[in-house]
Amino acid sequence: MTKKKIILVDDSPANLTACKKTLKDIYDVYPAPNAEKMFETLKHVIPDLILLDVEMPVMNGYEAMRMLKRFDEYENIPVIFLSAMDDAQSEMEGLELGAVDYIHKPFVSALLLKRIETHIAVLDGKKELLELNRSIEELLTRKTNADISPADAGNETIRELLSKVEVLTKTGHNIRAPINAIINLIENAAKSDDIERIKQCLADADVEARLILEITNDILDIPVNK
Repeated sequence: MTKKKIILVDDSPANLTACKKTLKDIYDVYPAPNAEKMFETLKHVIPDLILLDVEMPVMNGYEAMRMLKRFDEYENIPVIFLSAMDDAQSEMEGLELGAVDYIHKPFVSALLLKRIETHIAVLDGKKELLELNRSIEELLTRKTNADISPADAGNETIRELLSKVEVLTKTGHNIRAPINAIINLIENAAKSDDIERIKQCLADADVEARLILEITNDILDIPVNK
């Protein structure tokens, strides 16, 4: 399986090395010591996610985020801010700029990996839904243009698409609940200094993440109604 790509931006060489070590076995990591280097890398690599430090010279993380949003090809790349600033105002500013998450330094490696995994899974789900939507729109266009033959009407692929749409509508709230649970567990773990409490939160979050995966797999593997 092809590894997902992550651009890691931090002006601290020590932080770059430590974070890359955490990620490299699972992801293709492209380290960048500043925002300028990040934009140079983006000319050659469109990542699945960007880990972006906030406090950097010349252009800080918030400024870099604003610039990312100006480009159509970059604006939908999910960004997670990494910052030593743990006040609510800084976190709120980062989220309002469009970041999908805000992780405080020093971070727990297992927690960072789990949060990255969750956001990439959500992104993959969105891509799957967009592809499904495009297929449905194409089908509706053909129907409007009276371009569907009797054979097409019984086509297995068409019936599968329609079945998936129906189930997606009915199960949206089932996916939302475990995602909210994961967010709460992550917040509780981040606020705790008790390693056992953190481990329990991660274990519970893992259960919820697997539930989301199970629901998603069920949707994608819907048998065609005969």
